[in-house]
Amino acid sequence: MKSPTLRLGALPPIQVSPGTLVTVAVFALMLYPSFSDGSGTFSAAAALPALGIALFLVLSVLIHEVGHAVSARAFGATVDHIALTLWGGHTQYTGRPMSAPASIVISLSGPVSNLALAALATAAGTLTEAGSTADVFWYLCSRLNLALALFNLLPGLPMDGGRALESLLGGVLRNPLLGTRVTAWIGRGIAVLVVLIPLRWILQSEGAGTFLLLALLWAMLIAGMLWQGASRALGAATLQSRIDALDARSLARPLRLVGPQQMLSDLGPASELDALLVLDQRIARPGVVGHVLRIQPAAAAAVPDGERSRTPVSAVAAPVGEMGALQASLRGDDLVSAILARPFPLYLVLEDSGRALGVILSDEINGLLRGR
Repeated sequence: MKSPTLRLGALPPIQVSPGTLVTVAVFALMLYPSFSDGSGTFSAAAALPALGIALFLVLSVLIHEVGHAVSARAFGATVDHIALTLWGGHTQYTGRPMSAPASIVISLSGPVSNLALAALATAAGTLTEAGSTADVFWYLCSRLNLALALFNLLPGLPMDGGRALESLLGGVLRNPLLGTRVTAWIGRGIAVLVVLIPLRWILQSEGAGTFLLLALLWAMLIAGMLWQGASRALGAATLQSRIDALDARSLARPLRLVGPQQMLSDLGPASELDALLVLDQRIARPGVVGHVLRIQPAAAAAVPDGERSRTPVSAVAAPVGEMGALQASLRGDDLVSAILARPFPLYLVLEDSGRALGVILSDEINGLLRGR
């Protein structure tokens, strides 16, 4: 189901997931006891402020994400959208790679927005009567924003504090992938603690009331999200390390290329056929070296010796596909980008002088990226 999209002035599109309603309902249930008289009967007077705080929490998440969006735009990024979800929210943006200071500012702008909201809610509370419903309302709004800021400042991925620490470590250590791995493992540790804390509360209280059960359930959901986010970061770091190791020059296989009209008798012994590719350049087009065929050893072996000098290799070859070209100097992300821009089953690796070094098979690249 597609999330509804809101447009508010100059802000990026805001996608509101149905899970946001679940967040509102859960927090309203958790906050309801703070306003009820304890009689056990439903009270609209208690439900309304509880619902109001839950809605204020969603607004706080939105302002948190707006903080990210505004700072990302300030550093030249293009913000695609803001999403409000069951787990809170996120901001999707694209742009050139950010410097470590820029990444840190973008990461911390969200929690700073919540600290500002906490201060405003505290100031609003000073204008109300002590102990009144309005006083409790602003007190809880302030504490929720403070908790949201502090939680997001925790130094583990995928939290904002983890992203800031990731950028800082990557810059200091001059190894961004090591920074990602360290902060992702910290994030996994935080995910475990998120579940252990409400469990400890339950054990200490020698029982689990409605509030503690809801807190445990919510903690397990949040912990699952944190663990998955940290795991995705680790996976991305592993993939990036494999990409960084790619080098067109070293990956080029020195295969011999022959024309489709060359005779079988010119190819040498059958044991060398696997090192041959048939390249038909008569159908070459811009960006394409030609059409490639691979000799079928069984078909080649079935040709009588007396016929081999009159049998072209194309008669015993099966089509592979078109062949592209890659510069031997391509490495890492540049090599992957070139392959994705013009995907072919295989590529001819060329020096700047035009001399062919060999062939790269797309299947081999995919295997390396998958760790095979």
